[in-house]
Amino acid sequence: MISYVSSALASLLLTLSGLVAAEVPAAPASVAVRIGAPAVPTPSSGVRMVLSSPLDRQVFQRATREAGAMVFEGEIAGEPGDVVEGQIAGPGMNDAWRPLVTLAPGAQRFRATLTAPAGGWYPVTTRLRRGTNVLFTTPVAQVGVGEVFVIAGQSNSANHGEEHQTVKSGRVSAFTGSGWQVANDPQPGASGNGGSFVPPFAEALVLRFGVPVGIIAVGAGGTSVREWLPRGARFPNPPTVLAHVTRREEGDWESKGGLFNAFVSRSRAVGPRGFRAVLWHQGESDANQADPTRTLAGDLYTRYMGELITQSREAVGWSAPWFVAQVSYHTPDDTGSAEIRAAQAALWKSGVALEGPDTDTLVGVLRDTGGKGIHFSGPGLREHGYQWSVKVGAWLEGQLGLPSAGALTWPPLVLPGTENFTVAGRPAFAFLPPEGKRSSPQPWILYGPTLRGHPDEAERWMHERFLAAGIAVAGVDVGEAYGSPRSHAAFDALHQELTRRGFAERACLLGRSRGGLLVTSWGLARPERVSGVAGIYPVYDFRTYPGVTNAAPAYGLTPAELMARSEEFNPIARVGILARAKVPVFLIHGDSDTVVPLEQNSGEFARRYREAGVESLLKLVVLPGQGHNMDEGFFRSRQLVDFVVDRARAGAR
Repeated sequence: MISYVSSALASLLLTLSGLVAAEVPAAPASVAVRIGAPAVPTPSSGVRMVLSSPLDRQVFQRATREAGAMVFEGEIAGEPGDVVEGQIAGPGMNDAWRPLVTLAPGAQRFRATLTAPAGGWYPVTTRLRRGTNVLFTTPVAQVGVGEVFVIAGQSNSANHGEEHQTVKSGRVSAFTGSGWQVANDPQPGASGNGGSFVPPFAEALVLRFGVPVGIIAVGAGGTSVREWLPRGARFPNPPTVLAHVTRREEGDWESKGGLFNAFVSRSRAVGPRGFRAVLWHQGESDANQADPTRTLAGDLYTRYMGELITQSREAVGWSAPWFVAQVSYHTPDDTGSAEIRAAQAALWKSGVALEGPDTDTLVGVLRDTGGKGIHFSGPGLREHGYQWSVKVGAWLEGQLGLPSAGALTWPPLVLPGTENFTVAGRPAFAFLPPEGKRSSPQPWILYGPTLRGHPDEAERWMHERFLAAGIAVAGVDVGEAYGSPRSHAAFDALHQELTRRGFAERACLLGRSRGGLLVTSWGLARPERVSGVAGIYPVYDFRTYPGVTNAAPAYGLTPAELMARSEEFNPIARVGILARAKVPVFLIHGDSDTVVPLEQNSGEFARRYREAGVESLLKLVVLPGQGHNMDEGFFRSRQLVDFVVDRARAGAR
């Protein structure tokens, strides 16, 4: 049945559409897709607008775990009072046009930002309006907010591997210098025409964090750290390759600065803090050179790397983090230099750089020409990328406040009887009822999402009443799994641990928002362990949130593959499993929810129960005028609490 109730309090709306900050400084003339191609004006407009940002497939560096700023900028010719507006579409966005800039007299360029949720791809459109007349409309099909990395060093940071690597998810882009493209090898901006570690590295991060990844490659094969120093930097002995250095009359050597300038130019192209970190993979051309006079001493390597990092930060305009790998391998007969390895490690120990992977350990079949070469084979490139993703991913989890193997976090809501523990290496929690109200087997609720920040203070009233009724609550952090079967192992581990402690075999599932995807996906795979399903504006259709593009990496599939297999994986398509098992359901949802639309989620769940002839087992409460918010109608619902308590007890019978 469906009932409508009034909200208890005015809602605190949580929208994913951004705030606007605008200014009108100088910016380079460019285009939405390629440099120099303006949008088509209306025949009588007599004005023009040429965009330099956003570009198709561009990835903007997110500022927080949740969001980042998209930059809108370009060249403009119009009249005072004309308005430039932007629109970001996609899951969680209301598709509203947002004012960016109102043109002042004589304005020739504009720049503004819109905050957008981390994720993508998003369709983004910019338009120029005069009153009600739209003069230009410039759409960009795919724009993302995620993680961006600059990759520098010598050949194994560039395109010299034995096999081209490709992007599977479609969510990794490479900066070309004037635009962005799919980051299939070879990587633009780096030397060589072979394979690189970039696609497997970036794909691993897409899967781990669920956001697009952008790459700015600048590696140059055969280069010493000496060649990367700024112009005029001096050193006593030359590298093996002299293309980027020159000899001074005094007999010592100096850098020409070309590589440094290229690094700075490409790094600055994405703006201040426009990338997350620099990944540096270099050292072979400083270690164990055939001409010993070209070998660089370890203390000088540490010194020059320190100078490079410090001066590049000054030139780029902010203190960008640097990862430095441990690299010195040449061949099976020259497996590395202890001196250069120690010099690289010294940078980590002093805090100048972060620790990258030790790729000197990647030998044998992981090297080209049957294990005899200095570069990586196809399997070696994939392992190289994986090793980078391990180092960068663990650090990035800390930057974003996400749980990792070395830094686990638990929900902020703490109640009497709270216990935090780990299962399958993931943080888990249990709210236990007072001693006098516990029973055997213990009735319990499987809650989701157990992510940083959930369950939170808004849910205190609800959870206190569960505990007072003798019902335990538990959950495990499976990350942004979006219902992927890959998350089921952690839920299984939690179930095994709790039943070992005397909890009931069956639990009532309670999913808030995307937690609906998480716990219900597991319940559909294990219906014999489910005594009931409850949801607070729950997501059941991943096509509505987070969208197929954002969900696909969690499933290890491309968006097209996930869409083609939607009937197999999408929880809403599989509701019949619960209906046939006659599992009772209680859902509460707002009729104005634009983040998780009622009709495609709770409404569709109810429709499928009706079609299965078990409508009496489901109750859907709709809150008029409410969206995806913190209204007390959601979190102080006596009907929801009574249902969950009843079904948890039923699971223990």
